[in-house]
Amino acid sequence: MWCRQCNIETNQAQCPRCGGTTEEEVPVQVSWCPRCRIPVIQEVNRRERCTLCGGELAYLAQDLRPVFPQERLLVELLLGMEPHQLKEQSVWCENSRYYIEGKTRSISTKTFQEADCQSLITQLQQHEQDNSYQFFDQFIEKFVAANQNRLNYLKDEATVFIQKAAADFPQENIVISFSGGKDSTVTADLVTRALNNPSLVHIYGDTTLEFPHTTEYAKRFRADHPFAIFEIAKNHEQSFLKLKETVGWTSIHKDKTF
Repeated sequence: MWCRQCNIETNQAQCPRCGGTTEEEVPVQVSWCPRCRIPVIQEVNRRERCTLCGGELAYLAQDLRPVFPQERLLVELLLGMEPHQLKEQSVWCENSRYYIEGKTRSISTKTFQEADCQSLITQLQQHEQDNSYQFFDQFIEKFVAANQNRLNYLKDEATVFIQKAAADFPQENIVISFSGGKDSTVTADLVTRALNNPSLVHIYGDTTLEFPHTTEYAKRFRADHPFAIFEIAKNHEQSFLKLKETVGWTSIHKDKTF
Protein backbone atom coordinates (compact mmCIF):
# COMPACT_ATOMS: atom_id res chain seq x y z
CA MET A 1 0.00 0.00 0.00
CA TRP A 2 1.12 3.56 -0.68
CA CYS A 3 0.30 6.97 0.82
CA ARG A 4 0.50 9.59 -1.91
CA GLN A 5 0.25 12.40 0.65
CA CYS A 6 3.26 11.29 2.71
CA ASN A 7 5.06 9.50 -0.11
CA ILE A 8 5.62 6.38 2.01
CA GLU A 9 4.89 2.66 1.67
CA THR A 10 2.82 0.86 4.32
CA ASN A 11 0.93 -2.40 4.85
CA GLN A 12 -2.13 -0.61 6.23
CA ALA A 13 -5.31 0.64 4.54
CA GLN A 14 -4.79 3.98 6.32
CA CYS A 15 -1.51 5.87 6.47
CA PRO A 16 0.02 5.64 9.95
CA ARG A 17 1.43 9.14 9.53
CA CYS A 18 -1.47 11.24 8.18
CA GLY A 19 -4.42 8.87 8.54
CA GLY A 20 -5.35 9.16 4.88
CA THR A 21 -6.50 6.30 2.66
CA THR A 22 -3.64 4.47 1.00
CA GLU A 23 -3.47 3.19 -2.58
CA GLU A 24 -2.88 -0.39 -3.56
CA GLU A 25 -0.31 0.25 -6.26
CA VAL A 26 3.10 1.65 -5.41
CA PRO A 27 4.02 4.51 -7.82
CA VAL A 28 6.97 4.08 -10.12
CA GLN A 29 9.53 6.33 -11.74
CA VAL A 30 11.84 6.04 -14.73
CA SER A 31 15.57 5.85 -14.09
CA TRP A 32 18.51 5.73 -16.48
CA CYS A 33 21.20 3.10 -16.84
CA PRO A 34 24.24 4.78 -18.44
CA ARG A 35 25.92 1.44 -19.08
CA CYS A 36 23.01 -0.18 -20.94
CA ARG A 37 21.83 3.23 -22.30
CA ILE A 38 18.16 2.51 -21.57
CA PRO A 39 15.44 3.66 -19.15
CA VAL A 40 14.60 1.32 -16.28
CA ILE A 41 11.26 1.48 -14.46
CA GLN A 42 11.50 1.14 -10.70
CA GLU A 43 9.39 1.85 -7.62
CA VAL A 44 9.63 5.31 -6.11
CA ASN A 45 12.10 5.69 -3.22
CA ARG A 46 13.72 2.31 -3.88
CA ARG A 47 17.34 2.51 -4.94
CA GLU A 48 17.57 -0.49 -7.20
CA ARG A 49 20.19 -1.48 -9.75
CA CYS A 50 19.82 -2.25 -13.43
CA THR A 51 18.37 -5.72 -13.90
CA LEU A 52 20.65 -6.33 -16.90
CA CYS A 53 24.09 -5.10 -15.87
CA GLY A 54 23.70 -4.48 -12.13
CA GLY A 55 24.88 -0.90 -12.54
CA GLU A 56 23.63 2.09 -10.59
CA LEU A 57 20.62 4.02 -11.86
CA ALA A 58 19.93 7.76 -11.91
CA TYR A 59 16.46 9.36 -11.83
CA LEU A 60 15.28 10.41 -15.27
CA ALA A 61 11.52 11.16 -15.38
CA GLN A 62 8.07 10.23 -14.12
CA ASP A 63 6.98 8.88 -17.49
CA LEU A 64 8.63 8.20 -20.81
CA ARG A 65 7.99 6.90 -24.32
CA PRO A 66 10.32 5.76 -27.09
CA VAL A 67 11.12 8.06 -30.00
CA PHE A 68 10.72 6.15 -33.26
CA PRO A 69 13.17 6.82 -36.12
CA GLN A 70 10.68 9.00 -38.04
CA GLU A 71 10.18 11.31 -35.07
CA ARG A 72 13.90 11.24 -34.28
CA LEU A 73 14.63 12.57 -37.77
CA LEU A 74 12.12 15.39 -37.25
CA VAL A 75 13.70 16.25 -33.90
CA GLU A 76 17.14 16.42 -35.53
CA LEU A 77 15.83 18.86 -38.13
CA LEU A 78 14.03 21.00 -35.55
CA LEU A 79 17.18 21.21 -33.43
CA GLY A 80 19.35 22.15 -36.42
CA MET A 81 21.29 18.87 -36.41
CA GLU A 82 22.52 16.87 -39.35
CA PRO A 83 19.96 14.28 -40.55
CA HIS A 84 20.49 10.95 -38.75
CA GLN A 85 22.99 12.50 -36.34
CA LEU A 86 21.17 10.71 -33.49
CA LYS A 87 20.55 7.46 -35.36
CA GLU A 88 22.82 5.46 -33.08
CA GLN A 89 21.70 7.28 -29.92
CA SER A 90 19.15 6.18 -27.32
CA VAL A 91 16.37 8.77 -27.61
CA TRP A 92 13.24 8.95 -25.44
CA CYS A 93 10.61 11.57 -24.75
CA GLU A 94 8.23 13.02 -22.17
CA ASN A 95 5.86 15.59 -23.74
CA SER A 96 8.15 18.08 -25.56
CA ARG A 97 11.18 17.16 -23.46
CA TYR A 98 13.56 14.74 -25.13
CA TYR A 99 16.16 12.57 -23.43
CA ILE A 100 19.19 11.88 -25.60
CA GLU A 101 21.52 9.35 -23.98
CA GLY A 102 19.96 10.27 -20.64
CA LYS A 103 20.49 14.02 -21.07
CA THR A 104 17.58 16.45 -21.35
CA ARG A 105 16.92 18.48 -24.49
CA SER A 106 13.70 20.50 -24.67
CA ILE A 107 12.03 21.86 -27.78
CA SER A 108 10.28 25.17 -27.12
CA THR A 109 6.84 26.11 -28.35
CA LYS A 110 8.51 28.94 -30.30
CA THR A 111 10.56 26.39 -32.26
CA PHE A 112 7.39 24.65 -33.42
CA GLN A 113 5.64 27.93 -34.21
CA GLU A 114 8.49 29.28 -36.31
CA ALA A 115 9.30 26.02 -38.10
CA ASP A 116 9.09 26.01 -41.89
CA CYS A 117 6.67 23.11 -42.34
CA GLN A 118 7.12 22.79 -46.09
CA SER A 119 10.90 22.70 -45.73
CA LEU A 120 10.61 20.07 -43.00
CA ILE A 121 8.34 17.91 -45.17
CA THR A 122 10.81 18.14 -48.06
CA GLN A 123 13.75 17.16 -45.86
CA LEU A 124 11.84 14.33 -44.19
CA GLN A 125 10.98 12.88 -47.59
CA GLN A 126 14.54 13.39 -48.83
CA HIS A 127 16.12 11.48 -45.92
CA GLU A 128 13.38 8.90 -45.37
CA GLN A 129 15.14 6.19 -47.35
CA ASP A 130 18.31 6.54 -45.25
CA ASN A 131 16.45 6.10 -41.98
CA SER A 132 16.87 2.86 -40.09
CA TYR A 133 15.31 0.88 -37.24
CA GLN A 134 18.55 -1.03 -36.59
CA PHE A 135 19.70 0.79 -33.45
CA PHE A 136 16.17 1.66 -32.30
CA ASP A 137 15.25 -2.04 -32.26
CA GLN A 138 18.37 -2.86 -30.26
CA PHE A 139 17.50 -0.32 -27.57
CA ILE A 140 13.88 -1.48 -27.44
CA GLU A 141 14.99 -5.10 -27.07
CA LYS A 142 17.21 -4.12 -24.14
CA PHE A 143 14.46 -1.99 -22.61
CA VAL A 144 11.96 -4.87 -22.73
CA ALA A 145 14.49 -7.27 -21.18
CA ALA A 146 15.39 -4.85 -18.37
CA ASN A 147 11.75 -4.09 -17.56
CA GLN A 148 10.27 -7.55 -18.13
CA ASN A 149 8.89 -7.85 -14.58
CA ARG A 150 7.12 -4.50 -14.81
CA LEU A 151 5.70 -5.30 -18.24
CA ASN A 152 4.47 -8.70 -17.01
CA TYR A 153 2.80 -6.98 -14.06
CA LEU A 154 0.97 -4.56 -16.36
CA LYS A 155 -0.08 -7.37 -18.68
CA ASP A 156 -1.42 -9.46 -15.79
CA GLU A 157 -3.25 -6.45 -14.34
CA ALA A 158 -4.88 -5.73 -17.72
CA THR A 159 -5.83 -9.39 -18.18
CA VAL A 160 -7.59 -9.57 -14.81
CA PHE A 161 -9.43 -6.31 -15.51
CA ILE A 162 -10.60 -7.50 -18.93
CA GLN A 163 -11.77 -10.85 -17.63
CA LYS A 164 -13.71 -9.22 -14.79
CA ALA A 165 -15.30 -6.65 -17.11
CA ALA A 166 -16.30 -9.32 -19.65
CA ALA A 167 -17.62 -11.82 -17.09
CA ASP A 168 -21.16 -10.37 -17.12
CA PHE A 169 -21.58 -10.54 -20.89
CA PRO A 170 -21.68 -13.32 -23.49
CA GLN A 171 -18.60 -13.10 -25.68
CA GLU A 172 -20.70 -12.67 -28.83
CA ASN A 173 -21.81 -9.30 -27.38
CA ILE A 174 -18.26 -8.05 -26.80
CA VAL A 175 -16.98 -5.56 -29.38
CA ILE A 176 -13.46 -4.14 -29.70
CA SER A 177 -13.29 -0.57 -30.96
CA PHE A 178 -10.39 -0.46 -33.42
CA SER A 179 -9.02 2.88 -34.65
CA GLY A 180 -5.87 1.60 -36.33
CA GLY A 181 -3.62 3.30 -33.78
CA LYS A 182 -1.12 1.75 -31.37
CA ASP A 183 -3.49 1.95 -28.38
CA SER A 184 -6.33 0.09 -30.05
CA THR A 185 -3.88 -2.45 -31.49
CA VAL A 186 -2.55 -3.26 -28.01
CA THR A 187 -6.10 -3.31 -26.61
CA ALA A 188 -7.24 -5.73 -29.30
CA ASP A 189 -4.32 -8.04 -28.58
CA LEU A 190 -4.87 -7.93 -24.81
CA VAL A 191 -8.60 -8.60 -25.06
CA THR A 192 -8.15 -11.44 -27.55
CA ARG A 193 -5.55 -13.12 -25.32
CA ALA A 194 -7.39 -12.46 -22.04
CA LEU A 195 -10.60 -14.01 -23.35
CA ASN A 196 -8.78 -16.64 -25.42
CA ASN A 197 -11.01 -15.84 -28.36
CA PRO A 198 -9.51 -14.84 -31.75
CA SER A 199 -13.00 -14.45 -33.25
CA LEU A 200 -14.10 -11.35 -31.36
CA VAL A 201 -15.82 -8.54 -33.25
CA HIS A 202 -13.59 -5.58 -34.20
CA ILE A 203 -15.26 -2.33 -35.34
CA TYR A 204 -13.09 0.05 -37.34
CA GLY A 205 -14.59 3.55 -37.27
CA ASP A 206 -13.85 5.30 -40.58
CA THR A 207 -14.56 9.00 -39.98
CA THR A 208 -13.51 9.75 -43.61
CA LEU A 209 -10.65 11.77 -42.10
CA GLU A 210 -8.31 8.82 -41.67
CA PHE A 211 -4.74 9.05 -42.90
CA PRO A 212 -3.94 6.69 -45.81
CA HIS A 213 -1.36 4.90 -43.63
CA THR A 214 -4.05 4.22 -41.02
CA THR A 215 -6.41 2.72 -43.59
CA GLU A 216 -3.55 0.64 -45.02
CA TYR A 217 -2.64 -0.62 -41.55
CA ALA A 218 -6.26 -1.54 -40.79
CA LYS A 219 -6.28 -3.68 -43.94
CA ARG A 220 -3.03 -5.38 -42.91
CA PHE A 221 -4.36 -5.97 -39.41
CA ARG A 222 -7.46 -7.59 -40.87
CA ALA A 223 -5.36 -9.83 -43.11
CA ASP A 224 -3.10 -10.82 -40.21
CA HIS A 225 -6.09 -11.77 -38.02
CA PRO A 226 -8.22 -13.99 -40.29
CA PHE A 227 -10.35 -15.36 -37.42
CA ALA A 228 -11.39 -11.92 -36.16
CA ILE A 229 -14.77 -10.55 -37.23
CA PHE A 230 -13.76 -7.19 -38.69
CA GLU A 231 -16.44 -4.64 -39.55
CA ILE A 232 -16.18 -1.03 -40.75
CA ALA A 233 -18.46 1.73 -39.46
CA LYS A 234 -18.65 4.56 -41.99
CA ASN A 235 -21.11 7.20 -43.18
CA HIS A 236 -21.39 6.29 -46.87
CA GLU A 237 -23.82 9.11 -47.68
CA GLN A 238 -21.47 12.00 -47.06
CA SER A 239 -17.95 12.61 -45.83
CA PHE A 240 -16.99 14.77 -42.88
CA LEU A 241 -15.72 17.56 -45.13
CA LYS A 242 -18.89 17.56 -47.22
CA LEU A 243 -20.94 17.73 -44.05
CA LYS A 244 -18.84 20.69 -42.93
CA GLU A 245 -19.67 22.51 -46.17
CA THR A 246 -23.37 21.89 -45.55
CA VAL A 247 -23.78 22.74 -41.86
CA GLY A 248 -20.47 24.37 -40.86
CA TRP A 249 -17.97 23.57 -38.13
CA THR A 250 -20.08 25.07 -35.34
CA SER A 251 -23.07 22.85 -36.06
CA ILE A 252 -20.92 19.73 -36.25
CA HIS A 253 -19.39 20.46 -32.86
CA LYS A 254 -22.56 21.67 -31.14
CA ASP A 255 -25.06 19.15 -32.48
CA LYS A 256 -22.59 16.31 -33.04
CA THR A 257 -24.23 15.79 -36.40
CA PHE A 258 -21.59 13.43 -37.72
